Amino acid sequence: MSRIKRVMLAQPASAGGNFEYIAIPRQGLLFLSGALAQWEGPYLYEREIWFEDRCGLIDPNKDLEGVDILMVSSLINETPRAYTLASLAKMYHPDIITIGGGPQMSPLPGEAIECGMFDVIVNREGEDIIGLLCDVLLEFPQGEREKYLTKIPGITFLQDGHMVATRRTGLVQPDFVPLPDFRSIRDLTPQHPLAGGVLETVRGCTEKCTYCQVIQQFLGYRIINRETELLRLKQLEDLAADGLIHVSRNGKFNVFISDDLHAPPLRAVKFRNERFERLKSWKGHTDNMYMICQARVEVGQDPELANAMQEANIKMIYAGVESSSAENLKAVNKRQDPTQVHRDLVTLNHAGFTMVAMTIIGLPYDTEESIMAMADWVTGLSRYQTVNLLTPLPATSNWHALKPLNERGELLQPGEMRPYHLYTGRQFVHEDPRWSMQESRELFLRYSAKLHSIDDLYGRIFRIMRSYRLRLHDQRAEVV
Repeated sequence: MSRIKRVMLAQPASAGGNFEYIAIPRQGLLFLSGALAQWEGPYLYEREIWFEDRCGLIDPNKDLEGVDILMVSSLINETPRAYTLASLAKMYHPDIITIGGGPQMSPLPGEAIECGMFDVIVNREGEDIIGLLCDVLLEFPQGEREKYLTKIPGITFLQDGHMVATRRTGLVQPDFVPLPDFRSIRDLTPQHPLAGGVLETVRGCTEKCTYCQVIQQFLGYRIINRETELLRLKQLEDLAADGLIHVSRNGKFNVFISDDLHAPPLRAVKFRNERFERLKSWKGHTDNMYMICQARVEVGQDPELANAMQEANIKMIYAGVESSSAENLKAVNKRQDPTQVHRDLVTLNHAGFTMVAMTIIGLPYDTEESIMAMADWVTGLSRYQTVNLLTPLPATSNWHALKPLNERGELLQPGEMRPYHLYTGRQFVHEDPRWSMQESRELFLRYSAKLHSIDDLYGRIFRIMRSYRLRLHDQRAEVV
């Protein structure tokens, strides 16, 4: 039996139609692939990472031929595709091993195993166990492997018709895998580069917003080592130099810092001071980068930190404005005051940052009038905006507190599966006395029409990249 095993790591196509999903690849699979690369066990794992939004849909029959292990991670609106892909993989290739995970399947492992026919679901993070898990699944047949699986922490699987969930203690070190495995991304070539690099420096969040899934999937607020941070910046420079990240005519390339909260809140003094010192150390390492991060607007009250961000070439900030209503913010445990948010946005705009205001509509105290007024307010304070209707997500309090609807907009009946393909933030998927599902869609469109969508920017980036590739092709053709 060959020691070399093929692993396909798949991110299913999203139902959202959002350019960000293509421009900014999520890193979970990159770290899992890196973990398999550094694992020392009886097998050598050849890896391919397939982002369907980037590379097109996987044909489970043809594309999984010869694949030993299929790993699938999905967000909520990608779940139907994830279940279909995994179950078809089993149908066409009965011996293939399937492993699921991510923020959707992790809190709902029973559903994932039943609907997707997965062998194992990894709960929360899994870099530290994925090598051993793959070894066990390959080494032992079903019926024999279960006694070994019970010794692997943080997984769920079926044993004798019953779900078994093993307990995990402690957290994964955020740089357990020092460098994400970008080079295993399918079709990553100078002819098809990434629109930008992605950098993780922190896992988790200091906040406890009730609607947020991040704090459930990534516990705590864990910062990687300083040395690892610089290594990851160097990795992005190398990828750009090799043509695997698109570089603009001015020699710069985009880097999205994927931390849920890169610059921590001012009250988290220790974390804030650490971030300030690290940003100063970035000087000389980020000269060719145009960096984008997510931060609270209160960084506008910290000119020292804001200046350090700009010196490190952080030029765009995604800010969780969420709502212009203090009552709404209190209801979802978002610790900020709209009046201060207004002042902070003015300050950050004057400082030269390009601001992207993230908003949520359909919160408890919203009315149509207040929502439209917020659109006028937020477009006057930020260059770009995003919007989502309040959407219940697994592991958050809203998942059980809000009554789910089916795809017809009626209350979900026992035995019906939630219409995950509609969980895009573009319509209500729960019962609300103010708006039906269809009315919420119309409200979303009216609100969105008043915004300067960040999607327009990503669309422009893709058009520029396409034009650039065509020019290169023409130049090479002339040389030949």
